[in-house]
Amino acid sequence: MARSGTEGRGVLEGAFALMEVLAQGDEVGLTRLAADAELPKATAHRLLGQLVALGAVQSVSGRYRLGPRTFRLGQAWHPARALRAASARPLRELAAVGGGRLSVSLSVPEAGHALVVGSTRSEVDDVFALYPGVVLPAGSAAELILTASAPEAGPAQGWSRAAWSREAARAREQGMAFQYGQCVSALSCVAAPVFSEAGQVVAAVAATSLDGKQIALLGEAAVRTAAMVSANLSRLSAPAARPRREWEPVQGPADRAARHAVMARRR
Repeated sequence: MARSGTEGRGVLEGAFALMEVLAQGDEVGLTRLAADAELPKATAHRLLGQLVALGAVQSVSGRYRLGPRTFRLGQAWHPARALRAASARPLRELAAVGGGRLSVSLSVPEAGHALVVGSTRSEVDDVFALYPGVVLPAGSAAELILTASAPEAGPAQGWSRAAWSREAARAREQGMAFQYGQCVSALSCVAAPVFSEAGQVVAAVAATSLDGKQIALLGEAAVRTAAMVSANLSRLSAPAARPRREWEPVQGPADRAARHAVMARRR
């Protein structure tokens, strides 16, 4: 017997389709939710009831938004947790350089796209909302930085392989990438790479503004911010030293040298 609604697509797929719509950040009514998720209204209502009961979605006066359980699960995603901790202060400091007119974001590679995992807010959000969870438009400066270190990666959507390769080579040479209106016509951005302790590009710091002239002056600042995030990430990743027990003496270089000498004489 033929099945309709989420039974045909898979219940989980339908539930995630609803949450993807809610991830846009606004409270949404049932009719729009069902339409945007491409689900029958009755099916959407039934699934939303289950998601509300589980705490994954909240219902307020007939409108829906993501719930606290979804938030908690998202916070545990790796590597975003460590990156958010490493980037929080550097992103705020870079945003302050723009006098409140600059949005700063941190993105990671995810399924061939650049996914925002941390950001600051500004007037830029009126044109394109940069909030954690949003996927950046194809060909963004952040995506260029993330793929520049992976020669096997194909070009971004809308780019020829030759043009994308040229931009990637320039980004590798300069340690930063600029985009002026190619992704979103009103916006310009600059991005720089964040490195893991092993030297791999794991994220991109990007500054976005409505003013291209402002972005043109921010390349070095973006690189410094990305370097600060890289340094913080290395410290967070370093194994913690074993705490000294109260009965253990504090050993300096001279103490360790003397101990090694005693051990050598014994041998």
